[in-house]
Amino acid sequence: MSDLGTRRSQAQFQQQQAIHAAAPVFVRACPGAGKTRVLVDRHCLTPPGPRRRGRALLSFTNVAADELRERCSGNRHDLTAYPHCIGTFDSFLWRYLVRPFLPATLPWQHVLSWDHVPAAVVGPRKVPLSLFRFSYDSTTRHTRVQWPKPGKHLINSELSQEEYVIRAERRRDLLWQTRGYMTGHEVRIAALDHVRDPAVTDLLRHRFFEIVVDEAQDCSELDLAILEHLHRAGLPLAIVADTDQGIYEWNDARPQDLHTFTQHIPNHLELNGNWRSSPPICQLAATLRPALRSTPDLSVGDHHALNTPVLLLPYGRHRTKISGLFDATAAGETFVAFAAQIGIDAADCLALAHRNTAIPKARSKPAPHLPKGPDAKALAWAAVVFAADEAPPAVRAHALGLASTFLNDYWHPEDTGPLAETLAAYDITAAVMRRRAAAFLAQLPAVDASPARNWRSKARTVLKAQLPHPDAQLTAPKILSLAKPDLDKPIRSLIGLPEAADEEEPPATMRSSNVHQAKGSEADAILIHLPKPQDVTELLEAWADPLAHTETSELLRVYYVAITRARRLVTLTYPYSKHADVTAHLDALKVEYRVEVTGPHPEAS
Repeated sequence: MSDLGTRRSQAQFQQQQAIHAAAPVFVRACPGAGKTRVLVDRHCLTPPGPRRRGRALLSFTNVAADELRERCSGNRHDLTAYPHCIGTFDSFLWRYLVRPFLPATLPWQHVLSWDHVPAAVVGPRKVPLSLFRFSYDSTTRHTRVQWPKPGKHLINSELSQEEYVIRAERRRDLLWQTRGYMTGHEVRIAALDHVRDPAVTDLLRHRFFEIVVDEAQDCSELDLAILEHLHRAGLPLAIVADTDQGIYEWNDARPQDLHTFTQHIPNHLELNGNWRSSPPICQLAATLRPALRSTPDLSVGDHHALNTPVLLLPYGRHRTKISGLFDATAAGETFVAFAAQIGIDAADCLALAHRNTAIPKARSKPAPHLPKGPDAKALAWAAVVFAADEAPPAVRAHALGLASTFLNDYWHPEDTGPLAETLAAYDITAAVMRRRAAAFLAQLPAVDASPARNWRSKARTVLKAQLPHPDAQLTAPKILSLAKPDLDKPIRSLIGLPEAADEEEPPATMRSSNVHQAKGSEADAILIHLPKPQDVTELLEAWADPLAHTETSELLRVYYVAITRARRLVTLTYPYSKHADVTAHLDALKVEYRVEVTGPHPEAS
């Protein structure tokens, strides 16, 4: 058997172990390990037919949960229906550990953030409650309130920062305890309180035979406390994570906490076969990890034989040295051109930076804003996206999801649970719902320069015609809300399009995003921008420190995530003044690189 054959057999054997392992089990999965496929195949082992208990497949984003649901539905429709649950960790807590045990005295509402509650403001300056940080100690059951960045709110203010913090705690308690609003943080506090009750965990144990938590490196301290109680209560847990990709420390998600939690799980497995990235990318990523895991992952995918070195694009000038790349814009252009030389289209290029303000804008356009809805602007956005040939698959899927939500809200206004479970209750499969949503979007009026009130009126007429079955009779839909100041504005301008259709900008030639938003995505070529000399210095100092690695430094984990998005090419761009430091560090790591300070020559292609 060839060396590649041996590596692939090893990677596939690891996957089969994870598919068949009995819970409780912890699976550490490297980037590109095919963990989504593993989870789907594990779920497909569930025998068909009526069941009393199901499996919960949970992740931390709607995108990840939708992908799991889509893949499972493609195998067997019963895998996404009762008694199974595929969704986000938040929705699972709300539906099974919080809402059923709340008193019926209040109209309880689970909101994404306090920004969705108009009354969630504090003091005479009406400071948004979302600017305050509420941290909960699960041992003392005490909440600490902080205001990390008061900014301009305190200038000439009649209240001090401490007084605002006190008022913030009171306002939050009022909205929660008296008016029934709960964000994810309050849901977790309530879930932790309920999960301490053996009667609650007993009900959950009779409802699910296994709970799978994907992307567990994103678990906060509260999340892990809840899982710890479930584990102790005998609920079989399958925890899947890559602690090297934990980049939400600001949300109390710390790798060490997950490590401590998983020590109580007896069965540990590892997936280190990388089906995404080339060997040089695997090697570069491994240099950021702890010494015990510094061996590069096994490159077993389509790019296993590719040896493209890291591309360095220093720009600007340093003393007597002047780069032909004058700024980050020129570096972005050069990156796209060099990618084209090795057969990578601009659409398969992704520019990343730690912060949005540092993303190179040349030949790039930020990832489209995905509206949450449901309002008229969100539906108009979905109609435009669905009709656009160049829309990325994930964006089109979000448009279909919005249309499905509108139809479901019209058909079943009394049901407030997750869309998937509502559809299952009415025996509507995901495939049928997607077809109905696509037909609905195709029938909507053109999103032109007409006033928004006119477009909404036509859209309501179209929505009214979308009946769940031929004999259905529903009242006129009134769910397409619009703010009064927007009623007479052109509907195109409200969703960020120019007022005239012939003035549209050309399609984006390169995607761009900050690293946090890009987590979970991938591209053939990745451009990582370090905009300031001190950014380069901070990275290199952490990278070179033997005590700093992805278990101890969130900065290194951020760049680990950025690097591991790439399939074929990783490119670094930074001010020329730090070029010598960058090359010296890569030389010390024995990482191959190529330096370019001019654009590619035509004859080279």
